[in-house]
Amino acid sequence: MHPIEFHAVDAEGIHAFHYIPGDNLAVSRHWPGLVRGWPGNKTPFTEWAVNNNNMEEVAVYVGLIWRLTAGLARYAIPSYYRDDAERFLGRAPTLVDWEYEVDAEELTAGLRDRGFVPGRSTASMCPKPTAEQLGNVDRAGVFALATPRDLVAALQAVLLDASSEVTVFAVAPGSERFERLVAALRGPVRPALAEVLGDEGIFADLTIGSDLGNYDSIIVASPTDLMPRLAALTANHAHRIEVYEQELGALRDIPDFLRALRELAGVDLDSS
Repeated sequence: MHPIEFHAVDAEGIHAFHYIPGDNLAVSRHWPGLVRGWPGNKTPFTEWAVNNNNMEEVAVYVGLIWRLTAGLARYAIPSYYRDDAERFLGRAPTLVDWEYEVDAEELTAGLRDRGFVPGRSTASMCPKPTAEQLGNVDRAGVFALATPRDLVAALQAVLLDASSEVTVFAVAPGSERFERLVAALRGPVRPALAEVLGDEGIFADLTIGSDLGNYDSIIVASPTDLMPRLAALTANHAHRIEVYEQELGALRDIPDFLRALRELAGVDLDSS
């Protein structure tokens, strides 16, 4: 087990924290069943976006971000694979002009965090795109997340490349606040994170490196100092990881493993 440690970084008008584990991922002992066949309809990937490459740490990331943003309305931009995310989540997104970008090959916060960039989508890959698709190629999609399962679905939609990214914006509930979030992510001027979040929002970018030389990270930002909250959450997850690694030998099958992942994440997939 390697501790999850967030480090404060300089950011204009906002508190920002980075977790960049490099090769020292939070879970260091893995269930051997991840490299075997998975019978049944419920598998580590269908339930938690966990596979034999992006392993139990993914469940930790999902739980940490969901718990960090408790009490707020959560919205996500799955980077690039907007149309795939629409299929996985079963609903259409709200289109915006900007999305966040992290360079997964870098291991320092300053080089890794590229901030907001113009949105893009896989619509450009369609062999015969419609006029509507052509008009929306360079736009990102914002999806509401009702449960942790929705966050997992967003991850499943993007886990296709050397690295994958889902950005979560958590703001006060209500249509008016959502409209302000969308407005901040539209237009020709690159948005500032402080403007997007307002007085109460929390930003959490989850990047997962799948290929060699690409690395995971979580970037958290808020107008308030979240370090005490992050410290409490990471301490709790350290305990959960320790318990999980101690009980690995008792996991006999996929249902056992899925129950263990729920305890590891600290959230139920279908809870709000």
